[in-house]
Amino acid sequence: MGWYYVFVSRDTEALRDAFEHLPVEEKRTFTQEVLRRSLPFDSGPLENEEIGAASAALFASLEEEDSHPAPR
Repeated sequence: MGWYYVFVSRDTEALRDAFEHLPVEEKRTFTQEVLRRSLPFDSGPLENEEIGAASAALFASLEEEDSHPAPR
């Protein structure tokens, strides 16, 4: 069991599991709503390495979505 499970409740685990079963478009909509409701916070300045890693992860995710289009 990883560190993640030490910090989350069963309700949080259930939400996470339900989220994983949503279609991609519903995941996107849900994520937008969660972020909209989240309190703004300042995590401080980002290092170039962090920006590069986040960009690489985003592009990899987008490429993955493009290679596996969702059925309509």
